[in-house]
Amino acid sequence: MAINKESSLYKALFEAAADGIIIINARGIIQSFSPSAERLFGYSEIEVFGKNVSILMPKSEGDKHDGYLRHYLDTGSASIIGKGREVTAMRKSGQLFQMHLSIGRAETAEGEPFFVGICHDLSMYQNVVEQLERVDIRYRNVFDSEGLFIVRVTLDGAIILSNKSFTQQFRDATITADDFIDSVAGSSAKDAKLLFSLSESGFKNEIKMSLMMKGISSHIEVEWRFKLVKDNIGCHIQGVGIDVSEKVVAANEAFFLRNFDPITKLPQLDYVKQLFDGNQAENTLFCFMTFELTDFDRIRKLNGEVLANKMLEELARSLETNIGYLHCARLQASRFMMVFDIDVAGNIEQQTKDKAIALQAELQRTIGEISSEIRIGSAYHNRAKSTFNETVEYALMAIEYSRQNMLFLSCYNDSIHQAADRKKGLQKALIEAIRNAEIDVYFQPKIELKRNRVVGYEALMRWFSNDYGFVSPWEVIETAQELNLPLELDKCLMDKTMSIVKANPSIFNTDTPVAINISAKSFGVKRVIDALIDNINSQNIDPRSIEVEVTEDALLTIGDQVKSNANALRAAGVKICLDDFGTGYSALSYLGKLPLDNLKIDRSFVIESKEKSGRLMLEAIVSIAKSFHLTVTAEGIETSEQQAFLAKIGCEYAQGFYYSKAIPVQDIPQWIASYQ
Repeated sequence: MAINKESSLYKALFEAAADGIIIINARGIIQSFSPSAERLFGYSEIEVFGKNVSILMPKSEGDKHDGYLRHYLDTGSASIIGKGREVTAMRKSGQLFQMHLSIGRAETAEGEPFFVGICHDLSMYQNVVEQLERVDIRYRNVFDSEGLFIVRVTLDGAIILSNKSFTQQFRDATITADDFIDSVAGSSAKDAKLLFSLSESGFKNEIKMSLMMKGISSHIEVEWRFKLVKDNIGCHIQGVGIDVSEKVVAANEAFFLRNFDPITKLPQLDYVKQLFDGNQAENTLFCFMTFELTDFDRIRKLNGEVLANKMLEELARSLETNIGYLHCARLQASRFMMVFDIDVAGNIEQQTKDKAIALQAELQRTIGEISSEIRIGSAYHNRAKSTFNETVEYALMAIEYSRQNMLFLSCYNDSIHQAADRKKGLQKALIEAIRNAEIDVYFQPKIELKRNRVVGYEALMRWFSNDYGFVSPWEVIETAQELNLPLELDKCLMDKTMSIVKANPSIFNTDTPVAINISAKSFGVKRVIDALIDNINSQNIDPRSIEVEVTEDALLTIGDQVKSNANALRAAGVKICLDDFGTGYSALSYLGKLPLDNLKIDRSFVIESKEKSGRLMLEAIVSIAKSFHLTVTAEGIETSEQQAFLAKIGCEYAQGFYYSKAIPVQDIPQWIASYQ
């Protein structure tokens, strides 16, 4: 082919051309490949020279190319010669790209046809076009977004432009809204007018503003961002807003959950403090009155959680309607606190009492019998003398005093404060005493009435504190319950008792076993019963030397674990005694559900034996026990007459001061000698 590649014209054309130039012959074989074509396709001229031009095409196009070329040469018909078109090309790496291809025909001096292709890369152009399209799409999407309100207004508030969302929501035919302020609802209009009163200098920064807008069906809270924009027309205000109604609702719900009780809808104490501190008069005297429904747990168990909560909800409404107060909060379960002001010119104590009586009457009307067990504690607050939190603490001390002493109303004073301090100190001391096993165990003899001989002992706790002196067992148990330590207290006493039994086999044995008291809570816990059985086994104590006494409230709900624990004790050879029978919640049917051995009559029934009704009750209890094949022990024997009557009706065993109080183990031998 007579293409003079050495000619100056050819070299100038190939070296200067920005687009790739490819020359092929009539068979589609590459004859020339310009430097720009090398850069465009990634091939060198040597690599493609003499090869079919289809190497530069995707396979689907390359397979057809030779056929197109023969058709043109045979018929002379072509639609691309002398015209440009967009085609898909392929680089050496296999990457496809779009290029603009212009094809021209020429002939050699011998009349042989050849073709010149001018190749222009369209990749950059297409990227720019796509970016412009994306920008345009984003702009249209943003402008017409259903989640955004876009509006442009004059400096005096006239609407120049608004997007579809704003128009549909705030410029309905039923709403006159050619002026932006006409779309603003209520007090928000004042804020909007302030916006448009600003001069151009007032818009140095973007202004954020929440406005209530007049929606078609309801008002909508919109958070706006306004800024000043300038164009060839002048200065305008552009606003972009977002509907935050759901956000506001959610914020309100979060505020409610954080600051209000979900059942009664009363404010939480922290929020009451915030309200109180913000509006407290300087010289006003206030009364902080705490009250609680002591029987509410029973009501909850009998009626269920849902009904109990409805009672509390109704109570809160009735207090708000019928009892005058400044604030009222629910502190816990069925405990509340009410704040009201006191007329210092009147009788302060009488005003407090009158409020308490009115409160009790309202509780009686709303909830019924439960209010008969109301406990109230009050404290007076003066800004100059105490803080809000201190007065709350004083009121809680007062209600605790009412609860402990079974009083209707207690007003805070120094003695109550001292009692509260003692309670806190006692709690700390008891924790240390349990940890260090400092609680002692004394033993009260158990007497067989028929033969008048010692047949066992009951282990009873005794605690003498260096700081508080002798602390009654009742107070120890109550304090342990307040600290949620009944299990730890029981374990401490069990371990102490077992050590004493192990060390004194001549006193404590199968003929004179020791009864250990276990709380109802511990009796339902497997690890406590397992620990007792393990202790018996590890110390090689005959299990017949140990008995377990449990109060009848353990029978209130006999679950699988209670039955399993009772069976485990019985299997280990330990007898079980039901203590304080008749003082708890148990029904007679419960007596047959556990493997019991002995029933212990509470001392309150023994005291009543001087009356006919009391004697009839004792006879009935003994008869019930016999019907379940249980032996009977009576507590609190103080006279020979009581002893004689109990022996007569079939009671086998007795305890009480008539025989002996509880004594330390070292005094038992001397007592036995004197008793015999």
